[in-house]
Amino acid sequence: MYKTLFIMSVIVAMLCSSVQAQDRLEMGFMGGVSYYLGDLNHTQHFKSPRPAAGFVARYMVNDRIAARANVFGGGIAGEYPGMGDKYPVIVPSTGADMSAVRGSDFIGKSAKIDSEYDFSRVLVSVDLMGEFNFRSFDHVFNQGESRWAPYMTLGLGATFYKSYVDEPTGKTDFVLSLPFGLGIKYKLFKWLRVGLEWTMHKTFADDLDLVEPKANQINPNDPYGSKHHTVTHNNDWYSFCGITLTASMLPRKLSCNDGLRKFNK
Repeated sequence: MYKTLFIMSVIVAMLCSSVQAQDRLEMGFMGGVSYYLGDLNHTQHFKSPRPAAGFVARYMVNDRIAARANVFGGGIAGEYPGMGDKYPVIVPSTGADMSAVRGSDFIGKSAKIDSEYDFSRVLVSVDLMGEFNFRSFDHVFNQGESRWAPYMTLGLGATFYKSYVDEPTGKTDFVLSLPFGLGIKYKLFKWLRVGLEWTMHKTFADDLDLVEPKANQINPNDPYGSKHHTVTHNNDWYSFCGITLTASMLPRKLSCNDGLRKFNK
């Protein structure tokens, strides 16, 4: 997983280097926490947070709009304490060893399995997004009043992770995601910007929280073992909340109002 993060960060750096002839390019780091929403955590934000870190590149189209790319890796975790709940099952054959049977392998009426469950997983997110400032940011002719700006961001992403099915083989899967969020950024110096943001990622998968079930333990995505899934039930989300620190890589080239000379800012 960390190899995937490194490879994707190199790709983003190569893409950014191809636009060196353009201005307003920023590159830097992002760090904070990531967490999960899904079958084991429907509504509690910032529950079971895990460290997250990565890279960000931003190209300012103008003082209101920017294009950006993110690559970050983070952990997600969740648990369902059980609370004494039991689910009905049928043992596949008479005298079968219940400790060797997973909850998703049988369904029925005679025996019961405990609903306690927990998981932990690392994933990598690669996002391409647009950034829209609610006020002018770093305007050429009004920098004193445009040193900060709140913004919203929206785009398309891909999430890389090792699913429960592919963990034994080491294969990495990916699913599309829809990242969106809010943030605020501030120009500390001529070349340095700092920001605080919170983004949500809606994934088109329902197995981010699925791991090898323990003995007598349910599958939280299919507690009754029906083995029936629908696309509309893909309800796994993850979120990133943290800071960004970016540096301006190239000076902006501006034309003087008289049209006779140019200067660098």
